[in-house]
Amino acid sequence: MKRSTAIGHLVEMAEMATERMRLRDTDIGWPLEEMWVTGDLLGLADALEAGSVVLVLDVPAEELPWLALHPAGEWVGDQLRLAKRPMRWCYRPLAWPVWNYEHRRLVRFWSAVDGLNTTAIDALASRRLDHLSVVEPSIDDLADQLREELAVSRRHLRAVLDGYWDRDWRGQRRRWPRSATPSTSSGADRPSR
Repeated sequence: MKRSTAIGHLVEMAEMATERMRLRDTDIGWPLEEMWVTGDLLGLADALEAGSVVLVLDVPAEELPWLALHPAGEWVGDQLRLAKRPMRWCYRPLAWPVWNYEHRRLVRFWSAVDGLNTTAIDALASRRLDHLSVVEPSIDDLADQLREELAVSRRHLRAVLDGYWDRDWRGQRRRWPRSATPSTSSGADRPSR
């Protein structure tokens, strides 16, 4: 995909996210707080295999360990049509830093407060990478965060294993929307189950 096409997808996603903000004060809600770009778009390449985005959700961190599917995150991804875009995507809780071991350099291109960051989009389009506000953790910050997330992931795994044989627990997982099933997600960052 061309760089310009990937940037066009970012702009379109930002417009859709801004439009969905109208749902925030309804019973439906809109948990998306920020969108960040990462990966090859932060380099100089003209052609990309795929773009990479991270969605930041206002969901408790305990509910959102790395690579665990969450109904709110899958719904937001569906609303932004991420399964139909050449985008790798994942989500992070608002309570944690946006970076993790896999995505260490990121730039915010949309927020619920400010909308589309045209400065970031223009810098990406013109390859003026020195004009980007890149967020990147120190090695110590990354190690501390990974320890915290490991504890949350272990609790989540323990709960999944404990609940697996509970008929009610399995029934709840079957009622997720069709778009929340891993088989319909095309992003390379999506968990395989």
